[in-house]
Amino acid sequence: MLNRLTLLVLAWFLACCALPAQAGSSDPSQSDPSQSDPHAAIQLLPGQAHPEGLAGLAIQLAPGWKTYWRNPGDAGIPPTFDWSRSENLREVTVLWPAPSRYDQEGASSAVYHDEVVLPLRISAIDPSKPVRLALGLDYAACKTICVPAKGSADVILSPGTQKGEGSAEIEQAMKKVPVSREIGATETLAIKQVRLDTATNPARLTIDVSAPSASALFVEGPMKWYLPMPEPADKADKANPQRFVLPLEGLPKGATLAGNELRFTLSTGEAGVESLYRLP
Repeated sequence: MLNRLTLLVLAWFLACCALPAQAGSSDPSQSDPSQSDPHAAIQLLPGQAHPEGLAGLAIQLAPGWKTYWRNPGDAGIPPTFDWSRSENLREVTVLWPAPSRYDQEGASSAVYHDEVVLPLRISAIDPSKPVRLALGLDYAACKTICVPAKGSADVILSPGTQKGEGSAEIEQAMKKVPVSREIGATETLAIKQVRLDTATNPARLTIDVSAPSASALFVEGPMKWYLPMPEPADKADKANPQRFVLPLEGLPKGATLAGNELRFTLSTGEAGVESLYRLP
């Protein structure tokens, strides 16, 4: 089986062999999805300039198409953001709704299907003036193969507390952004316990979770750690696993385990939690 790094390179090669999809608009206040490629469109949604400083990035895909989470998994291309054309913008933080797992031909990816709104937390250089939020986005739109897509969009966030037209969509997306939760929490959606077994080769983690419905578990490690996706443990209910296993493979040559931090995201697709775990 191809290792994860090889799959990532292969996915990028296939993407580069395809023609790019375009999305954008000449409207300085809001992008127009109707002017984009038929498979994908982006739009910036005005939310609230102050005091929360929220906007949204809507990615609309054709039925059956998907795009990738911040950590795409075994094969995929994460979106990259260029805010350099923005005005009066101090900082923007992308918030990521809980993704879904997609398995195909031995590779597993973290994706969004059909449509997703990424909330954007905004801060202004001068809060008394409007913020012109201007985005250049490189991302992937995928069905059976991935097509590299490029989009551009602009929106004006006026000073004050009045909510923009996209506030309802942004608020709905915020409900899907995973919340931080300590390992061992008693809530119905939580990571209950993580155990490290160094007697196996490679070492292996067993992760016990609590989820009220079908869930997927995603893991992110340090830079250049190409960890696989956790799989349901033997004898676990495949429809709603309460236990996952993760072989600690795909590490850089010479890397050690002790002291490195992993971030777990447990997702039902509609809600999620994030927990940090430091390897002993």
